[in-house]
Amino acid sequence: MSSDSHESTDGRTILTGSDPEFISDLSEYLDVLASPVRLHILSYIGTRSRTVRQISHEIETSYENTKKHLTRLLSLGLIRKEIGVSDEPANQGQPVFYYTLVPGGLDHTITSLVLFSSVAGKNVSGLSERLKSARAGLQDILPTSGSRLTITSRPDRGLSYDMSKESYRIGRSEEGWDGNSPEPALLIPEEYRSVSRVSRPHAWIRKRGGQWTITEGSSKGGTTVNGTPVSHEPTPLMDGDLIELSPGPLGAGLLFQAGKS
Repeated sequence: MSSDSHESTDGRTILTGSDPEFISDLSEYLDVLASPVRLHILSYIGTRSRTVRQISHEIETSYENTKKHLTRLLSLGLIRKEIGVSDEPANQGQPVFYYTLVPGGLDHTITSLVLFSSVAGKNVSGLSERLKSARAGLQDILPTSGSRLTITSRPDRGLSYDMSKESYRIGRSEEGWDGNSPEPALLIPEEYRSVSRVSRPHAWIRKRGGQWTITEGSSKGGTTVNGTPVSHEPTPLMDGDLIELSPGPLGAGLLFQAGKS
């Protein structure tokens, strides 16, 4: 194991420093997102699938340069290439390739950038600002971007909960629970067996005066934010905070994203 990481007591590998290979790959990843032209492409094909010629005309560059930009975006898995039939007057009915956004691709990438900021960006000079800049560029082309929690631990890594209400109980559902309660609940999948059932609940997440907070409920395993235990007093949540419910192999890790202000 690299000297820039260590293994926690529950067997997970935690990045603690500037792993050279990771930083190199991440830097290349950010380079793809740093281009205003590529962000323009993502915004343009977000409304409908487009051909290379249509995209080239929109971004006012050559056909060949447009293909190079599309190749870089394909490498990130943000867009996909599909064969179709041209609807352009000059090539009506001819087979062409269309480029379109991968469903959920922008949201997933933004979540990844926030997570990278939490585990690596603070430890590498200049990386944090590049991560923020890339994320801001992607958020600007999303139609909406509200507050959310995203599971960071297996087996449901990437599962997100949009938070449109102002108060949530959080935990696993209880058997026979029909969803009727004074407050909405964020239900963690049953695989995270150490997370208390909703009826306790494990924790509370509330929004007061524009500020999200988390409060310990009646859990046995406890709750932490960035490794610090949460008490029964509200703990403010900041964008990019890592929440753990019953830290350990059967607990759940959650990434908090504040969304657009």
